[in-house]
Amino acid sequence: MDEELRWIEDEDKEESGEEEHEVGFDLFSSDKKDPTDEFKIDIGGVTLNLHGIQAKYPHLLQSTGMTLWEGSQKLCSYICQNPETVRNKNIVELGAGLGLCGIVAHKHGANRVILTDGDSDTLKNMRSNIALNVESQVLESDLVVCKQLLWGTNVEAFCTKWASEDGGFDICMGGDIAYAQESLQVLFETALGLLSSKVGSRFFLSFVFRGGVTTQSIEECAKGHNLLWNRIGETEKEALYIFQRSQ
Repeated sequence: MDEELRWIEDEDKEESGEEEHEVGFDLFSSDKKDPTDEFKIDIGGVTLNLHGIQAKYPHLLQSTGMTLWEGSQKLCSYICQNPETVRNKNIVELGAGLGLCGIVAHKHGANRVILTDGDSDTLKNMRSNIALNVESQVLESDLVVCKQLLWGTNVEAFCTKWASEDGGFDICMGGDIAYAQESLQVLFETALGLLSSKVGSRFFLSFVFRGGVTTQSIEECAKGHNLLWNRIGETEKEALYIFQRSQ
Protein backbone atom coordinates (compact mmCIF):
# COMPACT_ATOMS: atom_id res chain seq x y z
CA MET A 1 0.00 0.00 0.00
CA ASP A 2 1.34 3.45 -0.88
CA GLU A 3 2.53 5.45 2.09
CA GLU A 4 0.04 8.27 1.51
CA LEU A 5 -2.86 5.78 1.50
CA ARG A 6 -2.05 4.25 4.87
CA TRP A 7 -4.11 5.01 7.94
CA ILE A 8 -2.78 7.91 9.97
CA GLU A 9 -3.93 6.09 13.06
CA ASP A 10 -2.28 2.68 13.38
CA GLU A 11 -4.76 0.23 14.93
CA ASP A 12 -2.08 -2.00 16.45
CA LYS A 13 -0.36 0.94 18.10
CA GLU A 14 -3.66 2.27 19.41
CA GLU A 15 -4.47 -1.05 21.03
CA SER A 16 -1.07 -1.10 22.70
CA GLY A 17 -1.70 2.33 24.20
CA GLU A 18 0.47 4.38 21.85
CA GLU A 19 -0.77 7.67 20.45
CA GLU A 20 -1.77 8.37 16.86
CA HIS A 21 0.77 9.73 14.43
CA GLU A 22 0.78 13.48 14.20
CA VAL A 23 -0.71 14.90 11.02
CA GLY A 24 2.60 16.60 10.30
CA PHE A 25 1.65 20.19 9.51
CA ASP A 26 0.34 23.26 11.31
CA LEU A 27 -2.28 25.47 9.68
CA PHE A 28 -2.52 27.91 12.55
CA SER A 29 -0.53 29.31 15.44
CA SER A 30 2.57 27.50 16.71
CA ASP A 31 1.65 28.33 20.32
CA LYS A 32 0.93 25.30 22.47
CA LYS A 33 -0.83 24.93 25.79
CA ASP A 34 -1.96 21.92 27.76
CA PRO A 35 -5.75 21.40 28.01
CA THR A 36 -5.95 22.14 31.73
CA ASP A 37 -8.89 24.57 31.70
CA GLU A 38 -12.22 23.18 32.87
CA PHE A 39 -15.60 23.67 31.21
CA LYS A 40 -18.71 22.81 33.24
CA ILE A 41 -21.68 22.67 30.90
CA ASP A 42 -25.32 22.30 31.90
CA ILE A 43 -27.41 21.53 28.86
CA GLY A 44 -30.62 19.59 28.28
CA GLY A 45 -30.76 18.42 31.87
CA VAL A 46 -27.25 17.00 31.65
CA THR A 47 -24.13 18.32 33.40
CA LEU A 48 -20.85 17.66 31.61
CA ASN A 49 -17.29 18.34 32.71
CA LEU A 50 -14.77 18.85 29.93
CA HIS A 51 -11.09 19.73 29.86
CA GLY A 52 -9.66 21.99 27.19
CA ILE A 53 -8.20 25.45 26.57
CA GLN A 54 -10.03 28.73 27.12
CA ALA A 55 -9.59 30.72 23.90
CA LYS A 56 -11.13 33.94 22.65
CA TYR A 57 -10.16 33.11 19.06
CA PRO A 58 -10.44 29.30 18.78
CA HIS A 59 -9.64 29.18 15.05
CA LEU A 60 -6.14 30.54 15.81
CA LEU A 61 -5.15 27.68 18.12
CA GLN A 62 -2.71 25.14 16.75
CA SER A 63 -5.08 22.36 17.81
CA THR A 64 -8.44 23.96 17.13
CA GLY A 65 -10.25 21.07 18.79
CA MET A 66 -8.83 21.93 22.20
CA THR A 67 -11.43 24.57 23.03
CA LEU A 68 -15.18 25.04 23.19
CA TRP A 69 -16.73 26.46 20.03
CA GLU A 70 -19.90 28.53 19.97
CA GLY A 71 -21.37 26.56 17.08
CA SER A 72 -20.95 23.29 18.98
CA GLN A 73 -23.07 24.62 21.81
CA LYS A 74 -25.75 25.68 19.33
CA LEU A 75 -25.81 22.22 17.79
CA CYS A 76 -26.12 20.69 21.25
CA SER A 77 -29.04 22.99 22.05
CA TYR A 78 -30.81 21.79 18.92
CA ILE A 79 -30.25 18.13 19.87
CA CYS A 80 -31.55 18.74 23.38
CA GLN A 81 -34.66 20.49 22.06
CA ASN A 82 -35.22 17.80 19.39
CA PRO A 83 -33.96 14.52 20.90
CA GLU A 84 -35.96 12.46 18.40
CA THR A 85 -33.47 13.55 15.72
CA VAL A 86 -30.71 11.44 17.32
CA ARG A 87 -32.67 8.78 19.20
CA ASN A 88 -31.71 5.25 18.09
CA LYS A 89 -29.50 6.69 15.33
CA ASN A 90 -25.96 5.76 14.33
CA ILE A 91 -24.01 9.01 14.30
CA VAL A 92 -20.60 10.19 13.18
CA GLU A 93 -19.24 13.59 14.23
CA LEU A 94 -16.60 15.45 12.24
CA GLY A 95 -14.16 17.73 14.05
CA ALA A 96 -15.52 16.57 17.40
CA GLY A 97 -12.98 18.57 19.43
CA LEU A 98 -13.72 18.32 23.14
CA GLY A 99 -16.41 15.72 22.45
CA LEU A 100 -19.36 17.85 23.56
CA CYS A 101 -21.82 17.21 20.71
CA GLY A 102 -21.13 13.50 20.55
CA ILE A 103 -21.60 13.11 24.29
CA VAL A 104 -24.87 15.08 24.18
CA ALA A 105 -26.12 12.90 21.30
CA HIS A 106 -25.31 9.80 23.34
CA LYS A 107 -27.06 11.18 26.42
CA HIS A 108 -30.16 11.84 24.32
CA GLY A 109 -30.55 8.32 23.05
CA ALA A 110 -28.25 7.81 20.05
CA ASN A 111 -27.63 4.14 19.30
CA ARG A 112 -23.93 4.61 18.58
CA VAL A 113 -21.67 7.65 18.24
CA ILE A 114 -18.32 7.75 16.48
CA LEU A 115 -16.48 10.99 17.29
CA THR A 116 -13.68 11.92 14.91
CA ASP A 117 -10.92 14.48 14.60
CA GLY A 118 -7.77 14.73 12.55
CA ASP A 119 -5.50 16.01 15.30
CA SER A 120 -3.81 13.47 17.58
CA ASP A 121 -3.53 15.83 20.57
CA THR A 122 -7.22 16.64 20.27
CA LEU A 123 -8.09 12.93 20.15
CA LYS A 124 -6.08 12.22 23.28
CA ASN A 125 -7.91 14.97 25.16
CA MET A 126 -11.27 13.94 23.66
CA ARG A 127 -10.86 10.38 24.92
CA SER A 128 -10.15 11.74 28.37
CA ASN A 129 -13.34 13.83 28.25
CA ILE A 130 -15.36 10.85 27.05
CA ALA A 131 -14.06 8.76 29.95
CA LEU A 132 -15.14 11.51 32.37
CA ASN A 133 -18.69 11.74 31.05
CA VAL A 134 -19.70 8.39 29.57
CA GLU A 135 -20.44 5.19 31.45
CA SER A 136 -17.66 2.60 31.36
CA GLN A 137 -19.96 -0.17 30.09
CA VAL A 138 -20.89 2.04 27.12
CA LEU A 139 -17.22 2.54 26.27
CA GLU A 140 -16.49 -1.15 26.65
CA SER A 141 -19.30 -1.93 24.20
CA ASP A 142 -17.89 0.53 21.61
CA LEU A 143 -21.13 2.53 21.62
CA VAL A 144 -19.16 5.78 21.99
CA VAL A 145 -15.84 5.70 20.15
CA CYS A 146 -13.18 8.29 19.28
CA LYS A 147 -11.31 7.76 16.00
CA GLN A 148 -8.93 9.71 13.83
CA LEU A 149 -10.29 10.79 10.45
CA LEU A 150 -8.73 13.22 8.01
CA TRP A 151 -11.32 14.75 5.71
CA GLY A 152 -11.10 13.30 2.24
CA THR A 153 -8.76 10.47 3.28
CA ASN A 154 -9.83 6.81 3.45
CA VAL A 155 -13.43 7.87 4.01
CA GLU A 156 -14.95 4.82 2.29
CA ALA A 157 -12.80 2.42 4.31
CA PHE A 158 -13.63 4.29 7.52
CA CYS A 159 -17.32 4.10 6.73
CA THR A 160 -17.13 0.38 5.96
CA LYS A 161 -15.41 -0.29 9.27
CA TRP A 162 -17.42 1.91 11.62
CA ALA A 163 -20.87 2.49 10.11
CA SER A 164 -23.84 0.16 10.47
CA GLU A 165 -23.96 -3.04 8.44
CA ASP A 166 -26.49 -1.64 5.96
CA GLY A 167 -24.00 1.05 4.94
CA GLY A 168 -23.39 4.59 6.12
CA PHE A 169 -24.40 6.62 9.14
CA ASP A 170 -27.90 7.93 9.84
CA ILE A 171 -26.49 11.30 10.87
CA CYS A 172 -23.23 13.08 10.18
CA MET A 173 -22.79 16.23 12.23
CA GLY A 174 -20.33 19.01 12.88
CA GLY A 175 -20.38 22.02 15.16
CA ASP A 176 -18.48 25.12 14.01
CA ILE A 177 -16.22 23.24 11.59
CA ALA A 178 -16.86 25.36 8.47
CA TYR A 179 -14.53 28.33 8.87
CA ALA A 180 -11.90 27.78 6.15
CA GLN A 181 -13.04 28.26 2.56
CA GLU A 182 -10.34 25.95 1.20
CA SER A 183 -11.66 23.00 3.22
CA LEU A 184 -15.38 23.49 2.55
CA GLN A 185 -15.55 21.24 -0.50
CA VAL A 186 -13.73 18.34 1.16
CA LEU A 187 -15.93 18.76 4.25
CA PHE A 188 -19.06 18.14 2.19
CA GLU A 189 -17.45 15.31 0.25
CA THR A 190 -16.44 13.62 3.51
CA ALA A 191 -19.85 14.08 5.12
CA LEU A 192 -21.64 12.63 2.12
CA GLY A 193 -19.14 9.78 1.91
CA LEU A 194 -20.04 8.82 5.47
CA LEU A 195 -23.78 9.38 5.24
CA SER A 196 -26.18 6.55 4.50
CA SER A 197 -28.05 6.70 1.20
CA LYS A 198 -31.27 5.78 3.00
CA VAL A 199 -34.14 8.24 3.07
CA GLY A 200 -34.01 10.19 6.31
CA SER A 201 -30.23 10.42 6.66
CA ARG A 202 -29.09 13.92 7.55
CA PHE A 203 -26.00 16.12 7.76
CA PHE A 204 -26.19 18.64 10.63
CA LEU A 205 -23.85 21.61 10.26
CA SER A 206 -23.75 24.40 12.83
CA PHE A 207 -22.14 27.52 11.39
CA VAL A 208 -20.74 30.70 12.95
CA PHE A 209 -19.14 33.31 10.71
CA ARG A 210 -15.41 33.78 11.39
CA GLY A 211 -14.29 35.84 8.42
CA GLY A 212 -13.80 33.13 5.79
CA VAL A 213 -16.75 30.90 4.95
CA THR A 214 -20.16 32.55 4.55
CA THR A 215 -23.71 31.20 4.52
CA GLN A 216 -23.73 31.90 0.79
CA SER A 217 -20.64 29.78 0.15
CA ILE A 218 -22.08 26.96 2.27
CA GLU A 219 -25.31 26.99 0.31
CA GLU A 220 -23.50 27.12 -3.03
CA CYS A 221 -21.44 24.10 -2.00
CA ALA A 222 -24.58 22.26 -0.90
CA LYS A 223 -26.25 22.98 -4.25
CA GLY A 224 -23.19 21.60 -6.01
CA HIS A 225 -23.76 18.33 -4.16
CA ASN A 226 -27.49 18.25 -4.94
CA LEU A 227 -28.50 18.73 -1.33
CA LEU A 228 -31.69 20.10 0.09
CA TRP A 229 -31.69 21.85 3.45
CA ASN A 230 -33.58 23.46 6.27
CA ARG A 231 -31.88 26.46 7.80
CA ILE A 232 -32.46 27.44 11.41
CA GLY A 233 -31.34 31.00 11.99
CA GLU A 234 -31.85 33.81 9.53
CA THR A 235 -28.71 35.93 10.04
CA GLU A 236 -25.60 35.92 7.90
CA LYS A 237 -23.45 35.39 10.99
CA GLU A 238 -24.77 32.05 12.17
CA ALA A 239 -27.06 29.22 11.15
CA LEU A 240 -27.83 25.58 11.78
CA TYR A 241 -28.21 23.63 8.55
CA ILE A 242 -29.92 20.27 8.22
CA PHE A 243 -28.95 18.82 4.84
CA GLN A 244 -30.36 15.82 3.04
CA ARG A 245 -29.90 14.32 -0.41
CA SER A 246 -32.45 15.27 -3.03
CA GLN A 247 -34.47 12.20 -4.00
